[in-house]
Amino acid sequence: MESQAVEPQNYEDVQKSGYLRKHKSMHRRFFVLRAASEHGPARLEYYENEKKFRSKSPVPKKVLNLETCFNINKRADSKNKHMIVLYTRSESFAIAADSEEVQNEWYQAMLDLQCNCKT
Repeated sequence: MESQAVEPQNYEDVQKSGYLRKHKSMHRRFFVLRAASEHGPARLEYYENEKKFRSKSPVPKKVLNLETCFNINKRADSKNKHMIVLYTRSESFAIAADSEEVQNEWYQAMLDLQCNCKT
């Protein structure tokens, strides 16, 4: 019986990755921003932690397709000064960065990918 080779995890489409916080729960999660490729559209994924992302067959806790986002904004509230909110028809999804610099890096990367989706 032949054993099937497991395809190694592909990181070529990863534009940015790192820890951010979910706005509602404030849980720290590992986020991955992927460009459009043969593996799927441009999207934001998050995992419980980096170890789960780097496992042999990672399954994201959530995937947000950037093509479906009609708006991406920077925002602040009483709990978080450095938030990014992605708006789709069905939901708004907010993430919080630890600093303005990190917020700006993620925000610009998301906008760049979103613009590429629409062209």
